[in-house]
Amino acid sequence: MIGLVAVQAPASAEPGDPKTPAELRQRITTSSHQLEVVVERYNLLRDDLRTTVAQIGVLKRQFAPLQAKIGAHQERIGVIASAAYMASGTAPVNALLRADSAHTVINNLLVLDSLARDQHSEIASLVYLRHQYESAQQTLGTLIETGREQQKQLAADRARIEGDIAQLQRWRNLSVATGSATVTRKGDLRIGWIKPEVTGAQAKVLDFALAQLGKSYRFAAEGPNSFDCSGLVTAAFKLVGVTLPHHSGRQFEKVKKIKRSQLRAGDLVFYYRDLHHVAIYIGGNRMIHAPSEGENVRVDLVDYQPVAGFGRVPTPASPPGKK
Repeated sequence: MIGLVAVQAPASAEPGDPKTPAELRQRITTSSHQLEVVVERYNLLRDDLRTTVAQIGVLKRQFAPLQAKIGAHQERIGVIASAAYMASGTAPVNALLRADSAHTVINNLLVLDSLARDQHSEIASLVYLRHQYESAQQTLGTLIETGREQQKQLAADRARIEGDIAQLQRWRNLSVATGSATVTRKGDLRIGWIKPEVTGAQAKVLDFALAQLGKSYRFAAEGPNSFDCSGLVTAAFKLVGVTLPHHSGRQFEKVKKIKRSQLRAGDLVFYYRDLHHVAIYIGGNRMIHAPSEGENVRVDLVDYQPVAGFGRVPTPASPPGKK
């Protein structure tokens, strides 16, 4: 994961920087939002790469059994051919020439016909297995190439994100140095909040989220010391045996959609039309989230940004007798 080193020296303006404190604050806000969108796209591509790697593993594990089956069919074809030769000599006509009665002729022909049918069946199976093997090889080649392209794109995206982070941090340093930084949040939103009485998976998710307060935001991180928004959700539900993708949009696909009136602690709140941000609801019209680069995990009101929807993550049922 990427670690940011805070700039200690006073920041100074550079060509292209915002000219006024208001412009600087707006640029920081806009850049933070845009960076979060890029980060979730990065997480999506990384999730795709993980899927590709898993598919490659599945295919590779199929090769050995396929090769064993092909070898077994080839061996049986050889045994059948040998049996046919022993039954008829060098050609089927020999079965007729060597027969000493009509009954023997019929028996020999029946044996040869049975062997021919067995051989035909084995050859058909062998052809099918070879086709499977060749198709798997082609699919594997395609997946490997896809994985390489995904790795290249991830590297390029990571470089872009690191550059954007450095620029955003420089502007924040500049806003502090020029006295243009403002605080838009009103106090500690934990004040006045009453922890809901929940049990089971809900309680574990809630307690985990609360324990992460104050930890830093890092893109693509899912703990233990840093998180991005979807990484915080992934880590929380991993604790209760639920595997969620490290991507807010794909997390939205996994949840049961609920209404705002149905919200309870441990549910998820999704933001923006493109679903590039997610938070964990903690009750009292509040949620916990990892906001953006340069900020820490914190409590905010549910409506701190445009809400796109609400969802409940299906969790394993508690054992009998336990809540």
